[in-house]
Amino acid sequence: DVTGKGSNWDGGLELTNHSEFRHHNYGDMELFLRKYSSEYTSITHLYSVGHSVEGRELYVMVISDNPNIHEHGEPEFKYIANMHGNEVVGRELLLNLIEYLCRNYGTDPEVTQLVNNTRIHIMPSMNPDGYEVAKEGDANGFKGRNNFNNIDLNRNFPDQFFPNTVVRQPETLAVMSWLSSIPFVLSANLHGGSLVVNYPFDDDKDGNTHYSPSPDDAVFQMVARAYSQENSLMHKGHPCEDRYPGEYFEDGITNGAKWYTVRGGMQDWNYVNTNCFEVTIELGCYKFPKAQDLPQYWEQNRRALLQFIHQVHVGVKGTVSDARDGSGIPNATISVEGIHHNVTTALTGDYWRLLVPGTYSITATAHGFKPVTIYATVQKGHAEQVNFRLSRLSSDNNDPSTSVPHVTQSPSDIALESLIKELSLGQGLEQLVRSTATESSFRYRRSKELSAFLRGLTLNFPKITYLHRYTSLFSFTTPLWSSEEFLSIR
Repeated sequence: DVTGKGSNWDGGLELTNHSEFRHHNYGDMELFLRKYSSEYTSITHLYSVGHSVEGRELYVMVISDNPNIHEHGEPEFKYIANMHGNEVVGRELLLNLIEYLCRNYGTDPEVTQLVNNTRIHIMPSMNPDGYEVAKEGDANGFKGRNNFNNIDLNRNFPDQFFPNTVVRQPETLAVMSWLSSIPFVLSANLHGGSLVVNYPFDDDKDGNTHYSPSPDDAVFQMVARAYSQENSLMHKGHPCEDRYPGEYFEDGITNGAKWYTVRGGMQDWNYVNTNCFEVTIELGCYKFPKAQDLPQYWEQNRRALLQFIHQVHVGVKGTVSDARDGSGIPNATISVEGIHHNVTTALTGDYWRLLVPGTYSITATAHGFKPVTIYATVQKGHAEQVNFRLSRLSSDNNDPSTSVPHVTQSPSDIALESLIKELSLGQGLEQLVRSTATESSFRYRRSKELSAFLRGLTLNFPKITYLHRYTSLFSFTTPLWSSEEFLSIR
């Protein structure tokens, strides 16, 4: 374990014996993860998302009250560290965090609440090959930074502004596949070499160093501050004064491109291509500090690590379901008026949308359904429940509330339907349109003929048309029924 105390140690809510904090090479890390996975089976699940160039597992530890599956309504959160192999503080902090969450679950209210209501994924090392060649005591070097193929993994993701011609690495591909398979909501990528929380965007279309805000700039500032405010040294905004005396970050946060541009970075790829909001956290001025300094890093970041997980529970959340039977609608789109960035629902229709406090117009849309818009007010530190029930656009004979009454077809209707189907084959319909596109085709149609014509349109263009029938009683003295048809084109 991190402290070397053994599995029977009862140290309360803190990791207090700092003398035995140490660095973990790949073998040590693997043993550590397996140990906690076997000792805390009810709240942990250990898995691998793939392999490094040299074949090392890219391990992830899940910690949750139901760790093996995605629970409907429970957000997915992740921490990733050691993307640069010689930046090791994050690797050790995440091992500390695994131990802390496991040992304090069921006794500490905050830990218990987080584990019960969040599925927390922790990847201590994305670049285990680089770590194995890095050297303890390296302050700002490059040995071990890149993967075994000497590729910087944080320049290896597809970039939204510039083509990335570098061959995608196994570690990168594994993480991209992983992020596409789980509906992550919030994430942090832990680095070293400075002391600041860096948020998207990391570059811009002109490639220059200046502020490059994402559509969710306010959200990113909020979650970034949530971390920096719990790390007093970071929040002061003067990192590494002995090395970079002129550097200053207000509140300990910065827009990535305002600091320096990064093309092909992981945090921007997360935001642009998935539902996940990711920031990059620089944990200290020394990339590979001595083991004796690790307790200090833990004390500086323990509260911040927990507070950042809490941020996954802000904004709005809920379910988009089919009004007909209540089933969840997967891949429905959640859009917020004024913010040009959408998220989509998971397989069972649940969604999460991070937002700063305020009132919003939120719309849920899905193929084949009528959009629904709801106004919601977001409170600080709270996720507002906003559920959507969407009605189908097309008729469904199993649902009397949405179905069109069945009409018995006359012989002329059957002939018309047969003709339309015949014309739909090959170029028949196109030829018919060309042959009748003259002034003489514009004429009045009697009611029965018009009804047949409209039904013909719905038969030939079922994806964009829907025929409604409206029946009403309009006589004041004699029961007299009127039936009218309306054609919707979408």
